[in-house]
Amino acid sequence: MWCAAVAETPRHPLRRLVKRLLFAGGALVLLYVGLGQPHGGRAPHQAEWITAEGIGSRVLRAGRGDTTLMFIHGYGESLLSWRLILDRFTRHYRVLALDLPGYGLSEKPDASYDLEFYRRWLGAVLAAETQGPVVVVGHSMGGELAAALALDHPDRVVAAVLLDPAGAGISPLLTDTGSIASSATLWAATAIAFVLPVHDTTWLKETPAALEYSPADDSLARRATRRVLEHFDFSALAGRFGEIRQPVLLLWGRHDPTIPIGIGERIASALPCRRFVPLTTLHRPHQTMPDSVVQEMTAFLAHPRCE
Repeated sequence: MWCAAVAETPRHPLRRLVKRLLFAGGALVLLYVGLGQPHGGRAPHQAEWITAEGIGSRVLRAGRGDTTLMFIHGYGESLLSWRLILDRFTRHYRVLALDLPGYGLSEKPDASYDLEFYRRWLGAVLAAETQGPVVVVGHSMGGELAAALALDHPDRVVAAVLLDPAGAGISPLLTDTGSIASSATLWAATAIAFVLPVHDTTWLKETPAALEYSPADDSLARRATRRVLEHFDFSALAGRFGEIRQPVLLLWGRHDPTIPIGIGERIASALPCRRFVPLTTLHRPHQTMPDSVVQEMTAFLAHPRCE
């Protein structure tokens, strides 16, 4: 079933600040619209806990099948970010969605939170918590991590679905270095991270103690979100996408202000085996256009192919 491999930054400081604030405000609107309460009645899933590299994390397991879909969320989010699409795949695939260390209900260790930290942790999860072929599904920062897993474990990862992934940089409005977020972005993005819900009792059952947890009240969560933006290199894979031999479905919002589609076009041109699908949306297509994302993923998973 699976084939193995076949802008210039504004110079005016005030204009730059206004654009950053507009981005932050627009992101907040999208978070409320895209992450509402889509489910009613009894929660279909039960939260579980795993430990990898000595770090505990909340996960969701569901579905059945020979292949596992491993869902990796983006900066400031949690496994709940996948709830508009995840249930559509449980009939034919095993599903593993997880809270990355530092986010959601995962533990927040005193760590660097750089790319290598997450690569080690995800590699341990892949080895201990999955069997058989795995398709990694990642968004934004999680897309960079999914691409890294495909590079690190070609024997286990048979394909990748990347939604507006980092890895080849982010908007120049959000960084002063080309790879590490600027101080102004750090402030805005950290604030936005604590707007996102980490619980949905209509979709995910949790213990009463777990439901009491709020990242906004956790100093370790604030430390973790800051350290990601201080140390995580969002362009670390810029020269390595061409080494990914597995089939890749690359989905991108045409109007993404965070990682502009021009970056997506460069990634697409580098990937040896890919299907590139621009969508008329912003940075979170799985939340704003879930039906389109599911349609593209379903077709790709049934017949992974290269263009």
